[in-house]
Amino acid sequence: MTLELYGRLLASFGQSIGLPELAPDEEGYCALSFDDLVVHLQHEPEDQEIAAFARIGVVEEDRAREIYEMLLNANQLWVGTAGATLSVQSEDQAVFIATRKSLQVLDEEGFRDWLGDFVDITDYWTARLARVNGGGPIEDPDDGAPGPDGSVPPLPGGGRRIILG
Repeated sequence: MTLELYGRLLASFGQSIGLPELAPDEEGYCALSFDDLVVHLQHEPEDQEIAAFARIGVVEEDRAREIYEMLLNANQLWVGTAGATLSVQSEDQAVFIATRKSLQVLDEEGFRDWLGDFVDITDYWTARLARVNGGGPIEDPDDGAPGPDGSVPPLPGGGRRIILG
């Protein structure tokens, strides 16, 4: 039953972006390309969820320790990932971002918003990882740290960090 709901959500999304034939395969898989970004969607029937994931780059060997620390810090309570999770595949150092959403809480608008938010945070991390791999700073000046006036900027992917103390 959830596979049919997932199919309807994809079809509605497809209509909104000009792909009226958009549908998952018989195993619930679908890949969408947004410019150079490929987002994979997989129906998870046992959990009645949709998983979304994307490969966002690789860990530069010369900066591996710093990059791993950056990724772990972002994963801590999902403060830098808008609820998604970053991971590294050990055999080739590929970095992935993934998230899941219960089909029971999604309608057509919610699906579009969820997927759009995932694409936004994936774009952010793809660009940030590329900058760091290219020798850029590990810290992101827009990562939610308080500004000189004490204001707290939005976190990547939305939301605000609460600074106590």
